[in-house]
Formats: sequence, structure tokens, C-alpha cells
Amino acid sequence: MSSSDKSGSNNPTPVKDAPRLASAISEGKSILKECGSKASAARRIYELIHDEHRDIILKAFIEGADVTPKGAPTYYYNISRKFKRRNTAVSAE
Repeated sequence: MSSSDKSGSNNPTPVKDAPRLASAISEGKSILKECGSKASAARRIYELIHDEHRDIILKAFIEGADVTPKGAPTYYYNISRKFKRRNTAVSAE
């Protein structure tokens, strides 16, 4: 494997808080059952684990919000942007 390979297969990203991650995935599945919205489930997952590494959040979206592996980065980008914008506006007040 070359040094330019960034797949991370040999060095998985460590989870900061495994119980919180499991809870977020469970809550995402629950939201998905209740309202059927992948976006709502993904937003809630992000709110709960926003301080985890991007790869961990993407996996949580796939497991908890039934997002496809190709769609997960798009959800991450859109949700993280709105989350950061909202938190910046709140802290400015």
C-alpha cells in the first residue's frame, strides 16, 4: 500500500464515545420508522455525534438513517454546513 492511499483500511478511525454512537444510530432508526425521512434521521444523528470524525458519522448515517454509501457524504456536507451556521448564529447572540 502506498503512502498516498488514504483508504484507512489498516488504520480505522477510533470512536470517541461508543455508547453515544450506538444511541445515535438507534435514535436514527427510530426516527426513520416514525416519519420515514432519511434527512430527519441523519440530522438527529449528526446533532448527537457531531464531534466524531467524519468517517464515523458517515457510517452512522449508513446504519442509522439508511443512507447509501454514495449519498452519505452529501448528507454530511449539507447537514454539517447548516449545523455550523446555526451554531455560529447562536453564539453570536
